[in-house]
Amino acid sequence: MSTDEMAAVPAADEEDAAWISMDLPLPLEELFASLQNTERLFRLNPYLEIVSWRDEVPGRIAPGKRFRVETANELNGLHQTRTLIVDELVPGKGYTLRYDSGLKQSTVISAQALTPSSSRLVVKDCYPTHLSPAQREARLSEVDKTLAPWGDAIRRYYVSRKFWGWLPFHSGFQDGFWLKMPPRQRRTARLIVWVSLLEFVVFLFVFFIYWLELGRT
Repeated sequence: MSTDEMAAVPAADEEDAAWISMDLPLPLEELFASLQNTERLFRLNPYLEIVSWRDEVPGRIAPGKRFRVETANELNGLHQTRTLIVDELVPGKGYTLRYDSGLKQSTVISAQALTPSSSRLVVKDCYPTHLSPAQREARLSEVDKTLAPWGDAIRRYYVSRKFWGWLPFHSGFQDGFWLKMPPRQRRTARLIVWVSLLEFVVFLFVFFIYWLELGRT
């Protein structure tokens, strides 16, 4: 799937899952190193508030590594406290996070090289396959609907880092300040910035007209 057609794609019936795929301007090694920061990856989700995130086994990604996470999902209204466990690791390519509770069983993070300077990242959410149709219907509200916007936010983050990462403050501002804000506050701040920018453009336009009129007198 191209980034222009980004959407959560349901898997085949025998695998109750949905995934998002995006092409990123990073070599595979650099992308996988960045994916070691699982907290940042989840904070990129624009509709998932990370209330708290505790790394119970500090260090690099490895099988058995555990995160204790409290989240608030803005799209389905669920407030959950769960343990995320690295269930499987493919060195240099990706890993699987298993959830200890909730409908969603796991999230698979995988990457592959496209060219020496670009990679493809796939994020897949997996759900249980043993539920009856009635059980599925009853728990439909627990399905995570943030997957597509999450994928788009991940792509924008890495594209932005590719073009603006040379600025001394860029990475520190994004990772140390911006992503620590709840998603709702980030949207409000972004709106304020755009409104302020629009007001400044209008001011420049009015000033330009005034300057032209002044030059005619």
